[in-house]
Amino acid sequence: MKVLTIQDISCYGQCSTTVALPILSHYGHETAILPSAILSTHTCGFKDFTVLDLTDEMPKIIDHWIHERIKFDCIYTGYIGDKRQFGYILKCKEELLVPGGLFIVDPAMADNGKMYPGLSTEIIFGMRKLCSKADYIIPNITEGCFLTGNDYKETHDTEYVNKLLKDLFDLGCKNVILTGVQEDSDTIGAVAYDGITRTYNLEVKEEKSYHGTGDIFSSIIVSDILNGKNLKDTLRHACKFIIEAIRKTVDDDTHSYGVKYEEVLRDEINN
Repeated sequence: MKVLTIQDISCYGQCSTTVALPILSHYGHETAILPSAILSTHTCGFKDFTVLDLTDEMPKIIDHWIHERIKFDCIYTGYIGDKRQFGYILKCKEELLVPGGLFIVDPAMADNGKMYPGLSTEIIFGMRKLCSKADYIIPNITEGCFLTGNDYKETHDTEYVNKLLKDLFDLGCKNVILTGVQEDSDTIGAVAYDGITRTYNLEVKEEKSYHGTGDIFSSIIVSDILNGKNLKDTLRHACKFIIEAIRKTVDDDTHSYGVKYEEVLRDEINN
């Protein structure tokens, strides 16, 4: 499959495009990138990071691809930092996606009850519009709350999760994959919803958490969906991958900026 991923490039920090590209490629997908911005590092735990906004370059790249008659089987979006970019993304969907191709949105904009630094409420409105056009959306609990106006909670009973899923589905997407679901303090995982069926996968929660795991999770989800895996196996694979990556990182105090996902990919190759 040929995939276009649209998100930022954080030059250091194991997130966004720098994890999406190798993971999608590892699982067999030819991957092109349309970067929304270039950051010296990601925005979690680093100070004085630099940002180069690429909004003005995006339409030039898109128009060149249209001229070259380039098409993609899937468009997968992540972090978007400028409200103008949402229109360009929808143009990609209309002009560059093959008939029947998948439009998958990871509304990467918030975590732990807060928006990422530097993002305005206009980003929420833009993400809602993308979600309304998507075949799959992959928000975490915080993003789900911002998208739907629900209150953020740290633990999530069945009633709370079901309401979030319904409200997210009602944005207009075809499928919701809600991540960071914690029914209690000992488990964490994801649940998928297609308007009828809910599919859960919960794992034993590790004590530490790391930036970038959501981007890794979403990239695995996209890869497995394109490879024809059923949703239950896809959720299990993505959740277990993240847990294993955390376990490989947790004893290294010098590696707090992301997880050692490369070691999990290596293990998959060797096995």
